[in-house]
Amino acid sequence: MAQAWMPGAERLDGDTTRTPPGIGAPRAVWTVTGSDPRERSAREEARRLVDEERAAHLVWDPLSGEIVQTMAATRRGRLALGGTRLHGRYLDHGQEGRVCLVVAVVSPRDTPFTDGPMHGLAAILAWLDSWGIERAWPAGPPGTAVAEDAARLWARGGHFGHDQVPGSSAAGPGALDTARLLSAGPAPEHLVPGQGRAPHPSAIG
Repeated sequence: MAQAWMPGAERLDGDTTRTPPGIGAPRAVWTVTGSDPRERSAREEARRLVDEERAAHLVWDPLSGEIVQTMAATRRGRLALGGTRLHGRYLDHGQEGRVCLVVAVVSPRDTPFTDGPMHGLAAILAWLDSWGIERAWPAGPPGTAVAEDAARLWARGGHFGHDQVPGSSAAGPGALDTARLLSAGPAPEHLVPGQGRAPHPSAIG
């Protein structure tokens, strides 16, 4: 059963106000804080993003495994996911989908965090799985040119980089190894296309 607050994550602020659910496939968006996890903790970065009114659902330090949640999954993130104009109306893509959960990783942009240890990742993926987010990366690895059909790929749901959200001008999260990122812990069979279970490398989570 999906829980609005991730089990085991530290809570900061604890905003429980619900926002209307969107329509369409659920999504997770990965971004980075641009900071060094050896110098800034997940809690410090979570507080900074809240103070800047750019809160993510989760802020995660992959070196220590520290996870801080600043808003319930039933709320929409404020990390400026990007938007486009259609017939004179601005569309905020962060408002689309049954859920659109944002994970901000304490990491610089020029060094992919998937190259190092990712402690705590299995628990994060299990929580995202519980919200029905498919373990797929429709737009291909982040850091490459945004596809012309970005809106169509976004409509499929699954996992995306911040730079792959239609209309986004974000630079992060860098050239991630998406296969490694999505392989921590077993995934529900209906969330892994063509597979029974995702591999579980001992180096992750």
